[in-house]
Amino acid sequence: MDMPVRDTPAPEAAPPQRRSQAERRAQSEQRLLDAAAEIIATEGYLAATLERVGERAGFSRGLASRKYGSKDGLIEAVIWRVSAHVHEQADAAIVGIACPLEQVLALADRFVELVQRDISVRAYFVLFSAMIANRLETRPVFEEVQIRFGERLEALIVAAQAAGKVSPTLPAQHAAFMLGCLLAGVAIETTMGFDRLADPTAVRTDLTAMLRRALGG
Repeated sequence: MDMPVRDTPAPEAAPPQRRSQAERRAQSEQRLLDAAAEIIATEGYLAATLERVGERAGFSRGLASRKYGSKDGLIEAVIWRVSAHVHEQADAAIVGIACPLEQVLALADRFVELVQRDISVRAYFVLFSAMIANRLETRPVFEEVQIRFGERLEALIVAAQAAGKVSPTLPAQHAAFMLGCLLAGVAIETTMGFDRLADPTAVRTDLTAMLRRALGG
C-alpha cells in the first residue's frame, strides 16, 4: 500500500543579520567622507559645508557637525582617509615585485593612476591647493601626511641603492623629495583639468620610462 506523500515545508529564510553599532558608525562615516570628497573634488573647498556634506550623504543636516565638531575636523578626517587609501594602494601595487627600483616605479604609476580616476585623491589635492592659498588650519596634518609619503619613497630608494639599482651618488632624501614633488605636480595639474591635454595612459607609460632612466641610469 502506497503511503501518502507529505509536502515538506520549505525551511524558513534566516532573518537578516543586524549590523553592530560599530558597523553602522563605520558605514555612516564612510558615506560622510565620500560625500565630502565628491563635493570638494567637483565644487571646491568652500562648497563642502557640514550641512551640505550631511545632506549629500543622506543624513540629517547636523550629523556631520556632531561627528566631526567643525569643518576642520571633517577636512582632517578626509585627509587621513585619503592617506590611508593611497598607502593601501601602494602596498597592493608592489606586491610580488622583488626589485626595489621596480617597486618605486610601480608605486609612482599607481599614484598617478589614482590621481586620474579616484575622486577622493583629487579631493585631497584640491584641499592641498586651498591649504597653500589660504593658509588653512589643517596645514600640520598635510605636513605629516606628506612627510610619511616622502619617507616611504626614501626607504624604497635606499633599498634600490643597496641593491645596486640606483646610483648611490644621489642622496636618497633628495631623490625622494624630487620624486614627491613630481608626483604632487602631476596631481595638481590633473586636478585642475590639464590632464585632458594628454593621453592618461601614455602619461603613465612615459613617466615610468623617464623615472627608470633618471633613477636607474
